[in-house]
This record gives sequence, C-alpha cells and structure tokens, in this order.
Amino acid sequence: MKVAVLLAFVVACGGSKPSEKAPAPLDPNAPLPVACKASEDCALVQACCGCNAGGKQLALRADAVASFEATRDKRCGGQMCAQMISTDPSCDAEATCGQNGKCNVTPHLQSQ
Repeated sequence: MKVAVLLAFVVACGGSKPSEKAPAPLDPNAPLPVACKASEDCALVQACCGCNAGGKQLALRADAVASFEATRDKRCGGQMCAQMISTDPSCDAEATCGQNGKCNVTPHLQSQ
C-alpha cells in the first residue's frame, strides 16, 4: 500500500525532471567575457550606474549577461549613482563584435 501511495505521489507530481541549472555567477573581480565571432554573440548591459543613473553601458558576450547581473551587488556594493540621465555615448549604442574578436560598445551615428 505504501508503495502505491508513493508511486501515485510521484506520478501526480510529474516525477523527477532534471532541473535547468542557472549559470554560475561570474567572479566580480574577473575580466568581462568579451570574446566573440559575430555581433549576435554580444549584448549591452548596464554598468553599476546605468544610463538612467548618470552611468553607461558595457558590452560582453550575450551568454554571460545573467551571471554578470547575478554579481551586481558584489560589484557595485557601495557605489552611489547620480539621479540623472547619462550623456555617455554608450547609452545610445549597440553591441558589436569588433575586428579584434571582442565585444565592443559602438555608438550610433549622431545626426547633426
């Protein structure tokens, strides 16, 4: 009887499915993962102080964004940010893979 109850419980709960493992957070002191082959490999992320807080954006590999964000508290612990919209060129930019094989912040062309 106990086996039947246990079996019914496992079936009702869907059994044991492998869980998706979250990416391990980056070491907050390690260099950013920026190696790329194409611009699609890259993404922009907000620095400690993002564009809505007087800061800027950084370019890194798109597959590292989640782990980069997971270390935000350690990286930015005591940093104070201004309550202003940034004028840094990275705030009007895109992430591209440069000729150096590294993700770059590439500002959009400004019309005069």
